[in-house]
Amino acid sequence: MIDAARRADTLIEEFGSLPLLLAASPARQLRVAGNAEIVALLQAVKQALRDVTRADLDGRRVLPDARALRDYLMVHLADETNEQVRILYLNANDRLILDELHSSGTPSTTPFCVRTIAARALEVGAMSLIVAHNHPSGLRESSNADIALTIALEAALDALGMTLIDHLIVTRGGLSSVRAATKGLAA
Repeated sequence: MIDAARRADTLIEEFGSLPLLLAASPARQLRVAGNAEIVALLQAVKQALRDVTRADLDGRRVLPDARALRDYLMVHLADETNEQVRILYLNANDRLILDELHSSGTPSTTPFCVRTIAARALEVGAMSLIVAHNHPSGLRESSNADIALTIALEAALDALGMTLIDHLIVTRGGLSSVRAATKGLAA
């Protein structure tokens, strides 16, 4: 038992935190841990956290200021080393139909295709969407590209009778709204 505790401390120290350890790729975990069983356990813990936070969203209205949504997005995106875009497709009552990883990129950028997002929303019968992407840099400010893509997605969805509830940036420090930044430009 002492050996297991020491090994856990060593892994957390090596990665900087438990969330960063869990966010690391299985290959990197294996290089550091040197044991496939430990990697399997880490992946199980990561999936359990994702399942628990997803269960908090199922059957409830999904709003951008809800704690359950914040927790869910933090577990899925905050400690990823590359930018990722997740789309939460919601029904007419703002209940989750589907959460999908739209794209994964580099530490500083990821593809964001308005057309693909709108087509998928039609396919799954969504009436509204929440877009979330992480900034591994830790900066919660909206980039010009974030703002432009949000405006384009909002216009495309509006033309299809759907609503963009929000576009959120996720960092280890929390969430910020790109949509709010676009409203600031219009004022």
